[in-house]
Amino acid sequence: MNDIFEIFFGSMIVAFSGALVPGSMLTLVISSVAEKGFWTSFFIVVGHSILEIAVVIAFFLGLSKYLENPLIAKIIGIVGGVFLLYLGADIMISVIRKRFIIDFKSMIGKRTMNARSTGITILKGILVSLMNPYWYIWWISIGAAFLIKSIKFDAGGVTAFYIGHISADFIWYLFVGFLISTGRKFFNQKIYNGILIACSLFLFYLGIRFILDAII
Repeated sequence: MNDIFEIFFGSMIVAFSGALVPGSMLTLVISSVAEKGFWTSFFIVVGHSILEIAVVIAFFLGLSKYLENPLIAKIIGIVGGVFLLYLGADIMISVIRKRFIIDFKSMIGKRTMNARSTGITILKGILVSLMNPYWYIWWISIGAAFLIKSIKFDAGGVTAFYIGHISADFIWYLFVGFLISTGRKFFNQKIYNGILIACSLFLFYLGIRFILDAII
């Protein structure tokens, strides 16, 4: 049971580290909420989660068989660990050099959503991930390494991984949607940087764990 919880929280923190970094999905959420209101943030993540559950199911139903070779599993573990260390270092350096500056101040436009616009928003959530090269790199390295660990615990491990992973996206992007749609000012750059640094330190820990588990 402790292993399941470790998979869940590890998956969540790693997903937070990716979601927090400004990118195409954050830009889409900010612009969409500013135009049509809070619920666009929810449906963007729904689209993103649909794509990612398809990947997880593919791994669980057969794709993982190609990763059962001990040598391949070790290589993926080492590559995933190195990539985690790289992400941790990149986030830390970016915070120090003040690269991650975000402005949540936006004017709210018309807040109208119907069935058609909801479907379009969900599709945008899918496409914004498919068009992001980082998404593929993440799943080939970190995602694959996590799933190799998760599949050892059958459906429970895979479910813990997916729920932990997607929960981070919902929590962060809905929080951003809340900030934009309400104009709240309590979230500032210092708090944002503090969260990024905490995630960076956890990535260092997890990267070392992945590498050691693969080598030993």
